[in-house]
Amino acid sequence: MNLWRPYTKAMLANGSLWFWAFAFMAFWLAVGAFVESSGVGPGRSAVVAYTTSWYAVIVLLSLSMLAVAIANSLTYGSSALAYAFRFSRLTPEGYFGSIVGGSAVMGAALSFVLLGATAGMFGGRFRLLLLPADPAGLLAVSLLGGVFFMALAVTMILLVINYLGLKSTNFTGFLPLVLSITLGNAQIYLALPSWFVYGSPFNDLASLLYQGYAGTPATVELGAASVALTWEYLVVGILVWTAVLGASSLVLLRQIRSRQLEEGRQI
Repeated sequence: MNLWRPYTKAMLANGSLWFWAFAFMAFWLAVGAFVESSGVGPGRSAVVAYTTSWYAVIVLLSLSMLAVAIANSLTYGSSALAYAFRFSRLTPEGYFGSIVGGSAVMGAALSFVLLGATAGMFGGRFRLLLLPADPAGLLAVSLLGGVFFMALAVTMILLVINYLGLKSTNFTGFLPLVLSITLGNAQIYLALPSWFVYGSPFNDLASLLYQGYAGTPATVELGAASVALTWEYLVVGILVWTAVLGASSLVLLRQIRSRQLEEGRQI
């Protein structure tokens, strides 16, 4: 039983997700373009670095909101899924494949509407229209980013649902957003070592988004010099994390427990 089409349509029609993952993120893009841009140095290279850094981090945060939406969906649907897996033709594998496809499509949609917003706002501010240097690479990274955040959300929320109950789901559901904010901004404002960036899926995604838009590799500081990150290592890092989390998600889906929403009440 395949739910890919209805699941994808439901995600694309989710007004709350569009508000938080696009409209709210577009607001912060406007802040970056028109409020915080006064210190950007002259020259095309400075403008490109500034614009693409904002784009990479904002898309990372937007995709994390996709993870929040998926976590909420599983919290409210755990009982229905446990029943469906047992008494209907829906299997954990079929459901997992459906949300993989839907999340990939939604990840690409969010990335490209934010690309348009970035190009418009920052282009108007700096009088320089910046189009992506590698649209195909950017699309591939966006699709992969949607799948990674889906797998992360499913793994984290099902660990809680299956073993801790629903009282911790509100906190757990927002962890992808917290991690994206922390690690995405840390890469900009701190001198993170290259091994840390390669090992962090959040920084892998941000660095690949940067390279897909700017056409030049993201860099890390090494003493007084800047070292370019190797895109092959970044791709391997995010693929390994996605595969591990995807396998964990599937195992946890097979073990999903029926939970009553009353368990999550905070008294």
